[in-house]
Amino acid sequence: MTIKFQFGHSKLLNNFAGLAIHDDALYFQELDDNANPIRSIIIPLDEGCVVDGTIKDFDMLESAFEKLHKKTGRINELVAIGIPSYDAVIRPLNLPRMTLDDIKSTLALNFDEYFPFQSSEAVFDALIIQTPDESEENDSITVLTAAAKIEIIERLLDISRKTGIPAGAIEPIIFAMTRSAPEALEGMSIFASAHAIVTTWNGNGIYFRAANNARGIQEIMSTVQYIENQYRRIRTGHLVLAGLDFKINSTSGIKVINMTDKFFAAKGLALRNRSSIPALDIRPQEYIELERRRYAFNPTRMAMWIMLSCFFMLSAGTIGFAIRNIYTLIDDIDKLRDNVNELTSKRMRLVEDNSRLEQETKKTEKIIEFFRDDIPVLEVMNALEENAGTGIKFDNMDFSRNLTTISAVIDGKADDEQSVINLMEGLKDSGLFLNVMLPVSQKDMMTKRIIFKLVLAVRDEA
Repeated sequence: MTIKFQFGHSKLLNNFAGLAIHDDALYFQELDDNANPIRSIIIPLDEGCVVDGTIKDFDMLESAFEKLHKKTGRINELVAIGIPSYDAVIRPLNLPRMTLDDIKSTLALNFDEYFPFQSSEAVFDALIIQTPDESEENDSITVLTAAAKIEIIERLLDISRKTGIPAGAIEPIIFAMTRSAPEALEGMSIFASAHAIVTTWNGNGIYFRAANNARGIQEIMSTVQYIENQYRRIRTGHLVLAGLDFKINSTSGIKVINMTDKFFAAKGLALRNRSSIPALDIRPQEYIELERRRYAFNPTRMAMWIMLSCFFMLSAGTIGFAIRNIYTLIDDIDKLRDNVNELTSKRMRLVEDNSRLEQETKKTEKIIEFFRDDIPVLEVMNALEENAGTGIKFDNMDFSRNLTTISAVIDGKADDEQSVINLMEGLKDSGLFLNVMLPVSQKDMMTKRIIFKLVLAVRDEA
């Protein structure tokens, strides 16, 4: 047998939610700490999914589970699932007094004597109950047993795993419903539903029989008569009608209670850990054991989890520290790259400036060399400065030299013609020039200034 598990449920709580599979719908209910409903959800079942208290189509059932999970979201409690009335067989058995473990071993060996299918095809659970005529001096005890075909239970567990509904228990719906009425704890009570009639004694189920809605009243009354004949010292105190349309008015002293709440079975399932009424669980025993180990405190497992958590935290911290250092290094590299680019740009500018300065130096050296070789040029410039009035400005001077003379062509501007004439007279009288000529002279009509050109022939002796 292969058991599939659900590992999405993070913690095991003491409280349960109840999920009852009825003929017409799924009934889901969550209770608060005071057993008051928190959420009550009904998911209708497609026709043919559950027929006369038996699951017929598991694909339809899985679809309904999925719809339920979409409405509830993550369920933080384990869910007790109640299977329809005819998918489980419940029988009280009278056995020799022994421990519960021995009882289960005896049932496993003699399973075919008590149930209508082979032990290899079934799962079962058992618990010791009290009956009205039982005492500690008796050599026998009464054991309540429940069995179902393993195929049904495994498919239910598989559906709950797939749809994210954590199955904390699976029990017959006809016994779980008795927890929803406090009257079940008081003496002899009879519960009647659509498919079953259950007799309880102080919360212990002592008699179960199939029921038919068409003959519900007759079957209920015959059950009352049978129980009171079986236990002559005891009289039925309560009659609980769970989800039935008809009403009974009793004049025999039996208190009739009509449970109109459609969630009576779901509530009974949710109360499995809060009620003194014993609970059955027909999940496979190996599944229950593995679930118990999964949630039980284990020092070795705890130490391993702590070590694993520390390892992951250390790994995460190391990875985070490494990532932060990587980003820091990337930023530093970018800054260094920017600095290198800036220094490269400065270097290129320095190279350009150096090249320009070298060219300027060469020009300056040529000028200095020119002035050293042509001393008369300085004298010509001194003569021009001495004889130029305040209204004369020199724009350009070109010097040339042949074998015998040095020539100078001077462009300039003057405020009037007289200033030009005075300049020419002064240059002639300086004795520095062989000839002073004025080949070009004109008046600028815009500025009213005289534009002139002087041609000087410098004496070679100078």
